[in-house]
Amino acid sequence: MSFEKIEQLKFLVSKTKHQNRLIFLGIILTPLIVGIFVVKSARQKKNELVKLKEKIIHEVKKENETRLKELADIYDSINTTYFTYHKRSSTIGKCDLCLDDLQFLNKHKTLFSNDFNKYINESIDAITILKNKFQTYDNTVFVEKRIAEYGYLFRKSPFPLDQSQKVAVVTDDTHNLVVAGAGSGKTEVLITRIAYLIERKPDTIDPDRILVLAFQNKAAREVHERLDSRFGFNVKIKTFHSLGFEILKEVHRDSGIDIPRVADETEQRQLVLSIFNEKERDSSFQNEIVNYMKAYGDSETRKTESDFDEKEKYYEYMRNLTYTALDGTKVKSEAEREILNFFVTHDLNGRRVKVLYESTAEWMAYKNKDGDTQIPKPDFFFPDYDIYLEHWAIDEYGNIPEWFEGTNPAKVYKEGMEQKKKKFAEQEKYLLVETSHKDFKQADFLEILKNRMLKALSEKNPGRDFEFTPISYERLVNRIWKECVISVKDLPHNIGSFITIAKTYNLTPEEIEQRIKTEPWSQKQIEFANIALNIYSTYEGRLHSEIKIDFSDMINLAVKNLKQNEELCKNRFDHILVDEYQDISQQRYELIRSLMDKNEGCKLFCVGDDWQSIMAFSGSNLDFFVNFDQYFDHPAVTYLTVNYRSCKSIVDTGAEVIEHNGNVQLKKETVTNNSSVIPVKVYTSTYDSKAVNDYYTQIVEHCIGTIKDYLLNGHNPKDIMILSRIAKSPIMVNKLRDCSKINNIPISFGASSANKVRFMSVHASKGLQARVVFLINVVDGLYGFPCKKENPDIFEPATRGRKKDTEEEERRLFYVAVTRAMENLIIYSQIDSESKFLREIKECVIVESLQN
Repeated sequence: MSFEKIEQLKFLVSKTKHQNRLIFLGIILTPLIVGIFVVKSARQKKNELVKLKEKIIHEVKKENETRLKELADIYDSINTTYFTYHKRSSTIGKCDLCLDDLQFLNKHKTLFSNDFNKYINESIDAITILKNKFQTYDNTVFVEKRIAEYGYLFRKSPFPLDQSQKVAVVTDDTHNLVVAGAGSGKTEVLITRIAYLIERKPDTIDPDRILVLAFQNKAAREVHERLDSRFGFNVKIKTFHSLGFEILKEVHRDSGIDIPRVADETEQRQLVLSIFNEKERDSSFQNEIVNYMKAYGDSETRKTESDFDEKEKYYEYMRNLTYTALDGTKVKSEAEREILNFFVTHDLNGRRVKVLYESTAEWMAYKNKDGDTQIPKPDFFFPDYDIYLEHWAIDEYGNIPEWFEGTNPAKVYKEGMEQKKKKFAEQEKYLLVETSHKDFKQADFLEILKNRMLKALSEKNPGRDFEFTPISYERLVNRIWKECVISVKDLPHNIGSFITIAKTYNLTPEEIEQRIKTEPWSQKQIEFANIALNIYSTYEGRLHSEIKIDFSDMINLAVKNLKQNEELCKNRFDHILVDEYQDISQQRYELIRSLMDKNEGCKLFCVGDDWQSIMAFSGSNLDFFVNFDQYFDHPAVTYLTVNYRSCKSIVDTGAEVIEHNGNVQLKKETVTNNSSVIPVKVYTSTYDSKAVNDYYTQIVEHCIGTIKDYLLNGHNPKDIMILSRIAKSPIMVNKLRDCSKINNIPISFGASSANKVRFMSVHASKGLQARVVFLINVVDGLYGFPCKKENPDIFEPATRGRKKDTEEEERRLFYVAVTRAMENLIIYSQIDSESKFLREIKECVIVESLQN
């Protein structure tokens, strides 16, 4: 009932009770004349209330019949269309409102006739029955009916769709998530779903009101071509970027202002590189890079005493910390790192200084108080000059830091210190240079160090002049440890990725700078962010001055305009379908969310495989997939469990890979349509990591030789794929080129070519398959698997949400590599650097050694 009717009924109840009381009072007062008037007046007003009651009853009946018919119509309609969670919830809510109103009338049944009260009770029963039907309704029967009715659509696929695929097509809640597996036919489900929406009756969808979103142009074209050739349908299929640009064009067309020009990905990379090269000529920017080099090994966010419950735990943590110097040496304190970095960044008389860290000094052996022989390892040794340098953990009061003691009390430490000094005093070959924690606290510590070293050098070499000179920035870049060198050379690329990721989270340089100041980060993250923000700010200024936007802006600005312009894209779509949803980013989610908000009643259908989420480097966030219900409430979730690509041994190996990611991924059953068990082979080279050339020669020759055997036994080159975590390793590519040329094996490097063996990175292989897959260099190393060349942690200040786990993503990438194989998977590793991923699947593989 309406609010007005409720209030009228409340008034009626109240006034009727009041008049009854007056009548009763008047009867008592009848002996008095006033009593007669009271009774007469009350009965007159009661008659007026009776007329009002009759009017209200008539209107209540009319309104109740309308409600009953509406609820009955809804129940009838659930046999002709999918009963969504939101429709069910709102309908049950309507039932509850009706029942509340009827119970109110029933509570005051003494006011009404028996016939009306009977009508109320019958209405309560009818609505209660309907409510129970709505609560217990199961869409399963409707889904099965639709599957049978539209079977002709499912038969148009190159292979018949299975039951789970058909259910995924027909399930039609407000929010729908299809959780696919590798080779489970998710694209077929997406295409058939579109055809089903257009073909179904009576709830057909106008093709012009369907929007399909893909991540790449290639995928969008594939969906369009398959949909057209198989069903003859044409709907709007866009990439997120092209849709964003289309929205911006509409906004600018309405405003009469020219739309900015779009800098494509190539132009973006070139602009970042150009800005970087310009800035790198400036000494202050070079210093920022040097600071990053110095912090490169500090990938852990440093903890403070407040992070620990007990002081001793904090002290233990401090004692176990290590610090990486510019040459890659792990040292035990910040002071030792500063000392070693000084000798890396300075030449002595124009030559690099040779320094040994904690080199065993047999000549210094001594007996401690327990009679045990101790062989010291002084902090630094300069063998070319017979000079040692010891940095003592002693402050100005002769005390060692409290956290430093641990199981080595101050007394023991000082005893060892005195024994070492005594040994130096007893011989004349070596000189000892000393620094202390007291010195390190001084602002001019490095000057103190330099002067003491120069004094020792002069003492050891009378008559010779010595001078420390800082080396150039260019020489320093080539002097630091290998992994750090590669990272510095990759800075332009990584800065470009940082900017892209920042924009996917819609974070400005100023916002990230504030985060750096207020949130805990590792020193490495801080120093990289300082460099990246320097470039990011200039990059944004250049785009603005040239009236350009980049790819990320296309989406961000579209979202901004959707939120600001109420009529933009309003009531335009009835269905939005998203492919590869596991790769969704913050900005893409915002675009979908904005469109859903603008289109009341619009339904969302997302398909993807969280086990294949491998695009974190471009800003994807797996949380949007695995916690889908937190972003789009009460979704219908369907699983595609059958792998139609790979044999059982490949499917089982892939599942074992993901098992080691714990609860990060959704749990799902994986079964195969092909029960063949073809052993997964791992060939381990017996050349160790020091024999780089021999190792690559061996595995490449074995790989090409095996490919030759496959070709001789009936395989086509296009049936074979060679994968590597990093496909740009020069030594690997050169070895493959040379060996394949000698053996007359056609290999395509990069772009695919007809009837050639394909060589590519694992990232590039996603969505592809081959009968035989060779996965090379699955080792623990810079270019290995997991890959240590890439540093996802440096991008974290440009992201929001859960801290990204590098190993989790690398393991998903390994899963992608494994599941490209249809029949045979051959993996190559190395005896002294086997990847941990191989150890995790040891029960699924057969290991053989490649002998030298």
